[in-house]
Amino acid sequence: MKLNWDDMRFFLVLCRTQSFVAAGSELKVTHSTVSRRLSALEASLQTQLFTRTERGCRLTPAGEKLLPYAEQLETTVIRLEEDVSGRNNQLSGAIRIGAPDGFGTCFLAPRFSVLQRMHPTLEVELIAVPMYYSLARREIDILITVRKPAAGNVIVRRLANYKFGLFATKKYLEERAPIESREDLRRHRTIGYIDDLLYDQDLNFINEFHPGVRPQFRSSTLVGQKMAILADNGIGVLPYFMACCEPTLVPVLPRVSAERTFWLQVNPDARQIARVRVTIDFIVAEMDGAACILTEIPQTEL
Repeated sequence: MKLNWDDMRFFLVLCRTQSFVAAGSELKVTHSTVSRRLSALEASLQTQLFTRTERGCRLTPAGEKLLPYAEQLETTVIRLEEDVSGRNNQLSGAIRIGAPDGFGTCFLAPRFSVLQRMHPTLEVELIAVPMYYSLARREIDILITVRKPAAGNVIVRRLANYKFGLFATKKYLEERAPIESREDLRRHRTIGYIDDLLYDQDLNFINEFHPGVRPQFRSSTLVGQKMAILADNGIGVLPYFMACCEPTLVPVLPRVSAERTFWLQVNPDARQIARVRVTIDFIVAEMDGAACILTEIPQTEL
């Protein structure tokens, strides 16, 4: 059997994109080149790896058997390049991280500048809607969620607990009726998620404070909700780490709060790659150092 190991690279990209055109775009070659390289791999293995359908390319049983070997080979090549070429210390290359939009945008994004100053050739890609990406298909390197993942072929690590509560601006509260109980919220404008665009119901915070409420302003992102709150448009739920740096925000019913946990997931093979290990260690250290803003309510007074 004369197997061209580079053909495995084309096989993997086609597995992940399920389209010759999309695979060619990612590999920066024509779709006919992808087709030719796949045909060569199938000929060397004397088996069909994909079936072509109107919805794209689907793995055959033989292709499904080949996939874990190809992924293992990919990981081995990456580690070989890092170790043998001496690039282990400078951590070159790209790493893709998926995290809920509020945590990714407001907590992680400002902190990654420290990591990239330490490793100037490291490229960071931050995905705001991580549930649409797969660790198993290598579409993402590190995944952070608020729901503990079910058992699977991933390494899971609990990162930290964080709290959230109701917030509004000083201006909004000064111009409206006082709020002394949850019942008083019915007389106020509220801000929350769009139900049918919420990819994880564990993020639907507002229902824990005001069950059954239909917010007058709804956004698919927590960052969008924060901006609406800052514009004096109503009361919304924010994690403490997002509210702590906004001096115009005031806690509403400060004795009422809720809590979630951040979980980190990584593919076992990817965990062996230096840039993934170092990035995980960096995220863990940053969260340990910021424990106070994750769980302590901002002390802003009217």
